[in-house]
This record gives sequence, structure tokens and C-alpha cells, in this order.
Amino acid sequence: MVKKLLLSVALFAGAMLALTGCGSTGTVETIDVRPVIHFNAASIISSARDHHIKMLTLSSIPRDDVNVPGAVEELQGMQADNDMYLAELEGLQHKVSAADEYKDLVVEYLEAENAYIDQTIENVHAGSISLPSRFSMDTLYSRTNSKVSDFRYEPK
Repeated sequence: MVKKLLLSVALFAGAMLALTGCGSTGTVETIDVRPVIHFNAASIISSARDHHIKMLTLSSIPRDDVNVPGAVEELQGMQADNDMYLAELEGLQHKVSAADEYKDLVVEYLEAENAYIDQTIENVHAGSISLPSRFSMDTLYSRTNSKVSDFRYEPK
């Protein structure tokens, strides 16, 4: 009887030690090695995509009367968004040159979009039905958007 009790205690203690040993293995935390950017590029790119859709909509409206009601105000609102982002990006410096290069690409895109908006507003005021070419702006947008996941965002 005592042997059975000792055997039971020994088995119980062994099982507990084995289970305790299983719990002691630590979890491995993956480290994100992507370069850090101090601005929310995903938010800027999302806003740029919204601008693209709005500009496509504005440019596809049949315009006997070129001055589409509210078009200039809408374009000026997009420009205000871009100016806010440009001000945010202006003074940011990054430790990794790739992050600074990406910031410069975002700035270049925002400046191209603002130039497109300026030209579109001028054409509306002049009564012209032609629109400026969006090719370079679309190309910049594609390059910028394709790289957004190469970086991780950490506010400064």
C-alpha cells in the first residue's frame, strides 16, 4: 500500500515537473527590421487615393458648362490636405537614408498633385475643357503606394 502511494506521488511529481518544464519555454518575438518612418504614409497614400477618385470623377463629368458647381472648392480642399501633409513632412529627419528617400518621394508626389490641382483650377477659371496630363502624377502615386509596406510607422 505504501509502495502504491509512493509510486502515485512520484508519478504525480514527475508529471508536474514535466508540465512545468513545458511552460518555461519562452516565446520568440519577431523583430520588424523594416526602416522606420516618422509619418503615417499609409494615411497620406489613402488620402491621395481618395483625391485620385475625386479628380477622375470631376474630369469625367460632361461639361457644357465647365465650371462644375463646387469643383474648385473640392480641389482647394484637396490642396489643403496636401499642404498639411507637406508641413508635417518638412522637418522630419530619419536615421536610415532609405526612409528619408521615401519621405522625399511622398513629398514629390504631393507637390505633383498640387501642381495638377493648380493647373486644373486655372483651366476651370479660363473656361477650358482640357485637363492637364495626370501621367507623371499617376506614375509617382504608383511608385509611392508600392513602397508603403516596406517601412514601419513610428510617431516621433
